[in-house]
Amino acid sequence: MTSCRRRTFLGGLAATVAGPCFAGTYDPFETVALGKTGIRTTRLGFGTGVHSVNRNSELLRKHGVDGAVKLLRAAYDLGIRYFDLADSYGSHQLAAAAFTGLKRESLTLGSKYWWASGGIPAADHTDVVTSIDRFLKEVKTDYLDFVELHCVSSPDWPKELEKHMEGLAKAKKAGKIRAHGCSFHSYSALETAVGNDWIDLAHVRLNPFGRNMTTHPDRVIAKVREFHAAGKGVVAMKVLGVGSLVNKPDGINRSLRWNLESGCVDVLNIGFTQLSEIDDIIRRIRTL
Repeated sequence: MTSCRRRTFLGGLAATVAGPCFAGTYDPFETVALGKTGIRTTRLGFGTGVHSVNRNSELLRKHGVDGAVKLLRAAYDLGIRYFDLADSYGSHQLAAAAFTGLKRESLTLGSKYWWASGGIPAADHTDVVTSIDRFLKEVKTDYLDFVELHCVSSPDWPKELEKHMEGLAKAKKAGKIRAHGCSFHSYSALETAVGNDWIDLAHVRLNPFGRNMTTHPDRVIAKVREFHAAGKGVVAMKVLGVGSLVNKPDGINRSLRWNLESGCVDVLNIGFTQLSEIDDIIRRIRTL
């Protein structure tokens, strides 16, 4: 994909997002607000980081680059508009190739900055602003909708990650990103986020079974409600318990319903590696 300007990828027109929510059911392609960020996107998102490590994900292991690119584009053609990227997933270039020719405003592209040691090649462990400039080149766009600090677990993250937060704030002021936040991997880190003025949105582990969560789901969802009530965007992750619910249809339905009925989840970010998985989740959401 050639480099694009803020409002368009070079080339043809985007497909149209599906219409309003169906009567009596949920629509995975309903356009929703991501808190008060000003970002609006589809209720269902495509996660590119299934079992990922050092820029190698299940998506790439199953399909290779060409197949992964085709699957991302197929998801867009179905109606998904939010694509969850990360430096450590190795998915920036996949998005660039998949979305060639689409209007930039038809997409919501979020990424994550790997601030800890390891995770990405040592040469790429640079400051936030430098890293975001690299992200933009890799995705071939001049802005990302948001960038989060990846895998935040410490309750003292505002102090420990202050320099990275300042870097994201500079990138936002420069128009390189529209919003910033964190991907939370512990309840204590989420608890600290409530009332924090810097954070615009967050990824939170949410399923009713406590799979891959550090605290009871009822306690987590109560804290997420506080966070969301303050105008912060919420993206639910680990909705399928990192794949542990895949062969449990009733469990999948329960988790989807639990999140959708919570009143505090804006977007469901689900990791996909097959077109059949996307079709299945779309059908389930529509028939809940």
